[in-house]
Amino acid sequence: MKRDINDFITIVRSKNGRVKINHDGQNQANIYQLLHVLGFRKSKLENKRIYYRRDGEKLIPTNFRKIEDAFFEQLRETEFINIPDDVRFIDIVNHFHEKSPIKENALFTHFFAEILTETETLQYKLLTDHHFKHKFEVQHLLSKFDEWKFDKTIDIASSITNNAPLYYKKLDGNKYLVFTHYNSKTNTNDGFDCWIATFAKKGHIGNKKPLALQTVSLSFDLERDFDLIKNYVTN
Repeated sequence: MKRDINDFITIVRSKNGRVKINHDGQNQANIYQLLHVLGFRKSKLENKRIYYRRDGEKLIPTNFRKIEDAFFEQLRETEFINIPDDVRFIDIVNHFHEKSPIKENALFTHFFAEILTETETLQYKLLTDHHFKHKFEVQHLLSKFDEWKFDKTIDIASSITNNAPLYYKKLDGNKYLVFTHYNSKTNTNDGFDCWIATFAKKGHIGNKKPLALQTVSLSFDLERDFDLIKNYVTN
């Protein structure tokens, strides 16, 4: 795509013929408009300024430096027209390196600032806050146990995992789909292992070791491993 260089710079010529490259407020607005079309935005989250790029429905976390880099990438990749014969393109690039056109000013806010929706806020936090993401995934799976009508007990006998909460659902015969919530009291490095366990009767779950134990998934991840249990929980 061809772009007019005059949208981004202003050429000032003195009486002696010397050329000076500049960029005014309108040039800066055109630069911000270009970056806005590329999806760059800013917002506030928990009183902190954040930057990201919109890609369809996705938010891609970024930072101020990467917004600057995106502009210089556009300089490299764009075919510009109407560059005066006595102006070298490298001098235009050097001008922008010396006088960065990307500044956190009122015009920047006008083009980039927006308020994230509740869904977008969650999406951003899941992408940038590992601890928040972990807690969210744990609570999400626990809510799924309720939805799937699992029963709960404690592994008093350390039949599968030492003193861990057990979430279980009856399958065929004496088989049960069992989730053990290991390190459940830490809230940082806890997680779930998934098994198919055979008990002589329901009352033995958590009180006696299973007659048979088959691993379904260790460190179960709902998004990754759901197909492994889908037939057991959606019937």
